[in-house]
Amino acid sequence: MEVFMFRAIAHRLYLFCGYAAGFFLAAIAVATLWQIVARQMGRAVETTELSGFCLAASTFLALAYTFVNGGHVRVGIVPQLFSGGISRGFEIWCCAIGILITGYAAYHMTLFTLETYRFGELSPGMMAIPLWIPQSAVAFGLGVMCIGIIEQAGLVLSGRAADYETNIDSTAE
Repeated sequence: MEVFMFRAIAHRLYLFCGYAAGFFLAAIAVATLWQIVARQMGRAVETTELSGFCLAASTFLALAYTFVNGGHVRVGIVPQLFSGGISRGFEIWCCAIGILITGYAAYHMTLFTLETYRFGELSPGMMAIPLWIPQSAVAFGLGVMCIGIIEQAGLVLSGRAADYETNIDSTAE
């Protein structure tokens, strides 16, 4: 029962991050439109830095949602070459490597974000945005991705098929 609750909460978190990623993509479009309209009216508006921050947030927040729903590019040729036990072992090994890499990245990005916050660093552009704000989206996205890989590794360890094996977007096939 606890595992089901964890999975339900985790999938809500992935969905939230997916919607947040979509929001930041829309924010890029709005910022670009704002810049175009302002230039047509004779005003110079610089949104490149803001758009870059939105792109970073969108990219990293979308990681877990895309992974769990089978949207990441996977090379499945090696597991297909072997039978059940070896294929499952290879899948577990891949998940373990993914957990180590994303966990390491999330940990160090979080430390970096906290350091940036403590020093009060600002972006070098005209807007002077505190850098911890966009960095926190990157750190959070990496942390959620690590949770997603852990959850999917648990499915593989229990002998069930991982959610990422089924791509919900049929256009990828």
